[in-house]
Amino acid sequence: MSILIIAGGGKFGRKAVDFAKKNKFKTILVDKNPTCFCSSYATQKFEALRDFYSKIEEIEAGEVFFLIHDISIIYELLVKFEPKYVIPVIPIHLSALIIKNFLREKINIDLTPNEDITIKFVSSANKELLLTYDLEEGVAYLSYAKIDEVCPDNCFGPEKFCPNFNREKPITITSYLKNYFDLHNSFRVVEDEDLKVIVIYESTQLMPGLGGLKGIVFNNIFKNLEEIFDKITTQKFSLFIVTTCNCHAVINFYRNFIS
Repeated sequence: MSILIIAGGGKFGRKAVDFAKKNKFKTILVDKNPTCFCSSYATQKFEALRDFYSKIEEIEAGEVFFLIHDISIIYELLVKFEPKYVIPVIPIHLSALIIKNFLREKINIDLTPNEDITIKFVSSANKELLLTYDLEEGVAYLSYAKIDEVCPDNCFGPEKFCPNFNREKPITITSYLKNYFDLHNSFRVVEDEDLKVIVIYESTQLMPGLGGLKGIVFNNIFKNLEEIFDKITTQKFSLFIVTTCNCHAVINFYRNFIS
């Protein structure tokens, strides 16, 4: 099945639903609010997972099945269906949530924000790109937009120049962070005084103002993590989870609980 998953059914989800219908995807919309803005676009609605799974094979191209469930179910859906894209239209770092759920499910590892590593990053990152951060939550945001600027809904994320704010972009945020973390693909393990695991997820521009996360990349990251289970279950490690595009990025810095 050519599946697309939309995480969140608020007003921002309308563009994702329109994209899915136009491109004839078999679409799973996930939101815990049964009367969310996008609920009216659903072909069928499901509250029980058993009912949803029993009917999903019947979904047709261009249809939207609405699963009324907490967004944490996205990890399970990824594993079962390997969708073409996951489109996040919710104010959380979805990649971080999915990877945390994967580690909890597979090896019972819970992660906590890593304030020390976050401090090191915000102290050394390019101040022109660092938008804001929260040390207690272990999160940092980078952007070519400033704190009081809002990108238009129809922006296509050009690489070298921002026409919205008349701003040169010498390097994309993705390239900047890959250089910063010395990454040649989406995954790196650094073994020095402490083990560090770096995951960088580049969002795909699907249309102006809409980005998607490729399902196959998530499953590749899961395989990479599985290969180091013996290391991350027996020692301290830090985990950096980055989602990025040409113009913006969010990074969560975590550590495990092993003493």
